[in-house]
Amino acid sequence: MKYNIVLFGIKSTTNEIISTFKNDIDLVVTLSDKSVEKYHISGLDNVYDKALEHDIECHRTNDYSLKTDIDFFENNSFDIGLVYGWQRIIPQNILDKFKFGVYGFHGSPKFLPFGKGRSPMNWSLIKNYKEINNHLFKYNSKADDGEIYSITKFEINEYDTIDSLIIKSMITSKREFSKLIKDYRNNNITLREQPVDVEETFFDKRTPEDGKINLFDSTQDIYNLIRGVTKPFPGAFLFKNNSKVILWEAVPFDSILDFDGHKVGEIIKVMDNKFIMNLKDNTLLVKNYECTGKLKEGDILK
Repeated sequence: MKYNIVLFGIKSTTNEIISTFKNDIDLVVTLSDKSVEKYHISGLDNVYDKALEHDIECHRTNDYSLKTDIDFFENNSFDIGLVYGWQRIIPQNILDKFKFGVYGFHGSPKFLPFGKGRSPMNWSLIKNYKEINNHLFKYNSKADDGEIYSITKFEINEYDTIDSLIIKSMITSKREFSKLIKDYRNNNITLREQPVDVEETFFDKRTPEDGKINLFDSTQDIYNLIRGVTKPFPGAFLFKNNSKVILWEAVPFDSILDFDGHKVGEIIKVMDNKFIMNLKDNTLLVKNYECTGKLKEGDILK
């Protein structure tokens, strides 16, 4: 079977790409229902049903690495692959089956090869960077290592969360996929090497446990962590005794008002499903949170 355009993905963002390019995509590659339970995937969605909704053929794998799917790729032919919401390296012997290559995005706070690796936009917020360079690049067998098709830039402002960065990334990604598809159809894809004068660095993989807040960090650092791992990610958290308190939305509150009588981590005031918490150098207004039980003034979060 010949497939011209193939999309790899398993997330809600994958479904948005399907809806946008439903008339272009011939095949969607995604995970099977029974296999998704083996992986912690933020933003997971039912890609299979979305593909069927638009009458697009779907290949479901039990192996996120695709190593058990070699026969499928060997027995069919493919022109070009698009990747959105597939956070694994695709084996080189599968990449080689695509006549024009496989392409995906990597958003880094500087130009690649700086900031390769996992969760780059989360890290960009957490580390207080001010912009994202969204690279559309051709895959090879190494992480974020391929030739560049295009780079689009957008800001990280003081109000952004990971959710708003995902929206910005989606806007730029749709535009660039549209250009790439047009160039593919015209046999006019032009690539360039990643710059050699930029230091190669890698962001570490993040786990849900990395959302634990250190109350002796600065207010800015705590704010950045909260907005960097909020929904659709697992969230930043503290504990009241043995109960987890997830802080989904919070902003610095006031550094002038006198709260010297309160301990770091102490809840100063609770009101309208919000609370104010004392920090070492400021106070924090928590506007959206999740916990078992009820928080009250004087509670100490750790």
